[in-house]
Amino acid sequence: MDHDAGMYHGGPTMQRNTKRSTGSGLGHSVHESQALEVLNTLVSSGTDPSRLLELYYWTREPGIIELIRAYLDLPEATQRSLGDFLLNTKPRMIEAAFDTQGRLVLSRNAAPAQRVQPEKLRQSR
Repeated sequence: MDHDAGMYHGGPTMQRNTKRSTGSGLGHSVHESQALEVLNTLVSSGTDPSRLLELYYWTREPGIIELIRAYLDLPEATQRSLGDFLLNTKPRMIEAAFDTQGRLVLSRNAAPAQRVQPEKLRQSR
């Protein structure tokens, strides 16, 4: 037996039910019922609904789930270093580039580059 069959992160996978929702609450798929149960648990546990909504919106960003998983796979010390750097630097001041050996180098700009408006350039001539 394939040990991965029916397993996802240590638990059984949800079996797909092909029933479609009728809108009346009857005919919900197993997946929909389990999702509603999870949502009810989250809301009834005192979690701020606005935080849940924000989390939902973040998960809709393309690639964010994969990025979070990659971060969580990093060694703990690397997570702390990267987290400290990102949380203690204004995002617009961060530069990232690969050096000649293929290493990613993160650095802080002293100040974000200010763009001069073309009108100001013409006026100063």
